[in-house]
Amino acid sequence: MNHEIKKNNKVYAVIPAYNEENNIISTINNIKKYISNIIVIDDGSEDDTYALLKQNFNNQITILKHKINLGKGAAIKTGCEAAIKMGAKTLVMIDGDGQHMGEDIPKLIHKLEKEKLDIIFGLRTFSKKMPLLMRAGNKFLSFIINLVSKIKLEDTQSGFRIFTADAYKKIHWVSTDYSVETEMIIRAGKHNLKYGTVPIQTIYKDNHKGTTPIDGIIIFFNLLKWRFL
Repeated sequence: MNHEIKKNNKVYAVIPAYNEENNIISTINNIKKYISNIIVIDDGSEDDTYALLKQNFNNQITILKHKINLGKGAAIKTGCEAAIKMGAKTLVMIDGDGQHMGEDIPKLIHKLEKEKLDIIFGLRTFSKKMPLLMRAGNKFLSFIINLVSKIKLEDTQSGFRIFTADAYKKIHWVSTDYSVETEMIIRAGKHNLKYGTVPIQTIYKDNHKGTTPIDGIIIFFNLLKWRFL
């Protein structure tokens, strides 16, 4: 399974990174075991993220950089657009903070291809290791998003997703921040994309990163706009 993915030059990993100097090297090394085409977007980091990427992976992966921090949604869009231009047919969206495990990638790709789906959502296990506020916010958002969209997911805020290049053209988002995960679901529902979920491992390294209560409020008020526009 792993060998087949590495030989497939149409599968690209798109990884946004903002101030991830402590995690980015191990994250890339882990993902390299399963995917050979990797695009990392340094989203205006103020630490040594970009320098470490160039020092450790120059000419091995594609390293892009935003001069200023534009947000996760903008970083992923930059990476996806670059991957499409390089000939990508399958896009693996995975966070740069090391919370996702590379060994889960084959499972998502296998389900996408075997069942001829458009998009696969990684489904996290909400253990006690996940911050309480994050768990509560995720459940609330998931309830609302499931009501508004045609897609039913237990975890709507997972950043680990795989979709086809054709699906990307339909879920093409405008969100520049953490709202991207939700907008993607709304647009997938509007276009009746075929979707599935796969349980994934998750390591919570930083309780201060991810979707905050303020992000949740912004996402909530954007829901109807995404649904009907």
